[in-house]
Amino acid sequence: MNEPAPGKSAVRLFAIDVDGTLLDGTHRLRNEVKEAVNRLADSGVKVVLATARGPQAVVEIVQQFGFAPALICFSGGWIGELDSMSMRPANVRLDRRLATDLAAAILKEAINQGVEPNVFTPDSWRVRRLTDEIAEEIRIVNLQPLVSDGLLAGAIEPSKIMLISRLDTAGIALPSIERSIQSLSRVAFSTITYSKPNYLEILPAEVNKAKAVAVLAQFLGVDLPEVAAVGDGLNDLEMLNEAGFAIAMGNASDRLKAAADLVVRSNDEAGVAQAVEEILTRNGAV
Repeated sequence: MNEPAPGKSAVRLFAIDVDGTLLDGTHRLRNEVKEAVNRLADSGVKVVLATARGPQAVVEIVQQFGFAPALICFSGGWIGELDSMSMRPANVRLDRRLATDLAAAILKEAINQGVEPNVFTPDSWRVRRLTDEIAEEIRIVNLQPLVSDGLLAGAIEPSKIMLISRLDTAGIALPSIERSIQSLSRVAFSTITYSKPNYLEILPAEVNKAKAVAVLAQFLGVDLPEVAAVGDGLNDLEMLNEAGFAIAMGNASDRLKAAADLVVRSNDEAGVAQAVEEILTRNGAV
């Protein structure tokens, strides 16, 4: 790697959010973005995809690159890679789970309030039935869940429970469920966040992308000032605050943009490709 720009740390690790950032509005990886990220990896920068998705929901994305990116999945609860042959989870560095009894209480509350839960582990996605909202998620990630009444069969410890409500009722249904979950005696053992206005996600305690990036950076021997991160959602805010070089997408909220060192084009305008060019310039590689 060449000399970094004067007064700036070289970027050695680049964390990229997936939906709304790496992918465009139709959930496609644009060629311009793919080529730019490949070029960045070729320059020696370690690339990690940091997403609320599980490992199996990024297989088609990973297969489009000319290298094997590291993965931060479930908003920071899982760190690993995908095996190049089987595309199954591999080289796992972190795997945080919700206790089965807590998960059961959360599922009961959601079902009682009329919202169908989605239960995720690194290699599975379970639902009781297919709602219109779950069908849309299937379309987005191109992955089929297992439909079963046994959401916690075999004493499963979920990586994540996701509740997807109708968009027109999300403002009432999800906060009501959130308040009910917060009243549970073991709520301290979970993190509650929104990845979209109608997506309520329950994760193990103290899970977020920022902490996962810090864990991965330490494992790779990278200092936090040498980390760049890009995102568009509020669940990316902590990650941007942690990074030495914080980048917000043009389609991000004003709050995220205010936390960024740089605002690039939107995801429909290949903003990540612009971010890569900025990193390469910063690293003295162009």
